[in-house]
Amino acid sequence: MKSMKKSVIRNAMSLYAVVLLVLMVYISMLAGCKKSTSTENPPDTATVGLRFVFMADSRGDSLGYTIDTTALNPIIRCIDTLKPKPSFIVLGGDMCYRGYVDKQYTFQTFKNLFAKPMARGIALYTAVGNHELYHQHSRYGFLKVNQEQFQTVFSENPSNGPAGYEHLAYSFTDANSSSFFAVLDPYYLTTDTLHPKGLGGHIDEVQMNWLKSQVAQSGAKHKFLFIHCPYYYISNETLEPSQSDTSYTHLWSFLDNSKFDIYACGHSHLYARRTIESSLQPLPQTNPFTAPWQNNVVQLLNGTCGAGPDSGEIDPNVRKEWNVHDGAKTYYFSVIDVAGSTTTVNRYEFFFAAGC
Repeated sequence: MKSMKKSVIRNAMSLYAVVLLVLMVYISMLAGCKKSTSTENPPDTATVGLRFVFMADSRGDSLGYTIDTTALNPIIRCIDTLKPKPSFIVLGGDMCYRGYVDKQYTFQTFKNLFAKPMARGIALYTAVGNHELYHQHSRYGFLKVNQEQFQTVFSENPSNGPAGYEHLAYSFTDANSSSFFAVLDPYYLTTDTLHPKGLGGHIDEVQMNWLKSQVAQSGAKHKFLFIHCPYYYISNETLEPSQSDTSYTHLWSFLDNSKFDIYACGHSHLYARRTIESSLQPLPQTNPFTAPWQNNVVQLLNGTCGAGPDSGEIDPNVRKEWNVHDGAKTYYFSVIDVAGSTTTVNRYEFFFAAGC
């Protein structure tokens, strides 16, 4: 039964993860929220049991442009018109260029952008990215006070994480308890880190043990993890691990064994989606996990809802295998529908006309 479930999910991902929306935006004016589709068998929205939105990296690229509202505001307006409406939105980190700019934190400014959908009952959940932890002077590295301010502003995030991780690492379920959702924080700070060793983060044992306990208590059919950093990176013809250590591989091994549906992430500024099947070996290669992956967890990388697409060439074969989309002046968000045993991902695109 479990094998059949994953087969259905994999087929659904292949069939339905298509472009449903291409919008032309002039300056900040949305030119309509019309939906177009090329799929042969689009999902019947009347049968959707649960719908939610995932996206990451809405940051601008300068202190004066710390949140890319030019891209993010039209995206939010479109999300607010989806039918059926989503139950919640998850932002997978890097909402702002700096967490602290001009003597104020930027988290409340970001949160205020979602006032309209939140007023309509669409919840907002947030994960920490590396940029949330920066002072406007980057030499300060990761600051613990930024983390504390994040916890204060996003107090609607559940507080059921490990002690000290409240609103940073947490879990929740849908109304029917058929889907389980967890958020992890790969940058958790106990003190300022002025010289971070890397931006890929680390999954500490506290969060891993907590996640295992949460999953053990859940009888949910579907499981989803949200985190800022990918496990598999897609850049310059190379698929690289997040860290030289094995913390992400330990995490993926658990997700694979627990039959998670999706690992949703950002950090890389592009869209890419692939079912991680047995042909892909665990990373890094010098880890203790020798068995190939079996349970078809999908890595959904949606790392540009404001941040400009990463530059650099991607091998055409990698681009095809990983369903990569990184068009110039193009931004993405994903709509995930859960119905019965099927999980469906639809990619939405916003294209900004040249000269804007």
